[in-house]
Amino acid sequence: MSKKIITLVSASLFLASSVLAEGLIGLKYGTGELEATKNAYTAGATTYAAQTKTEDSDFGAIFLELNAPSVEGLSFGIEYIPYNATVSVDGNSSDSHATLSNHTTLYGLVSRDVGNVSAFLKAGYAHADISNVKANYDSTTINSHDSNMSGPMIGFGLQSEIQSLVGRLEVTYTDYDSIGVTTTSNGSASVKKTADAELMTLSVSIAKAF
Repeated sequence: MSKKIITLVSASLFLASSVLAEGLIGLKYGTGELEATKNAYTAGATTYAAQTKTEDSDFGAIFLELNAPSVEGLSFGIEYIPYNATVSVDGNSSDSHATLSNHTTLYGLVSRDVGNVSAFLKAGYAHADISNVKANYDSTTINSHDSNMSGPMIGFGLQSEIQSLVGRLEVTYTDYDSIGVTTTSNGSASVKKTADAELMTLSVSIAKAF
């Protein structure tokens, strides 16, 4: 999903919020663990094994949800996380790395009452920009790299009304598509290196109905 499509859908949701009577707007705070695995590759006569690293970070987010008027408990939303993290794709000393930013997720959410609280399941698609791609070694040159990463998200949680607000506790998992960078390496002029990434988050949020 391209950044242009996400921007268009985001604008549509905010425009719809001024027309439709029911929805939520809220703030979220949580902790996330981004796990990146650089895949094995061969450069020159040397084969480099796969390697996994993790990056932990607290994050904040804002989200907007609009209820589907014809289906009870169904809503559609967008969440934006000003979340920066570094993904390493090579070497014991992180030969190449990239910064992820502008993390945005479009999703659908289904909730059902369970006693005094509601349980919900959400699923969607996340997208983040890739920038600041660098090589730590002077002998390595970045030839090209992917400009974004994206993948499916699934989450679940509980929510409850707190006076005039809605409180939530939720867990999400995002499985990103592989990202790639092409560099010089070990005497080779062009070697394609790829990495896979997964993001787990645990968060609490507070929202206001409109």
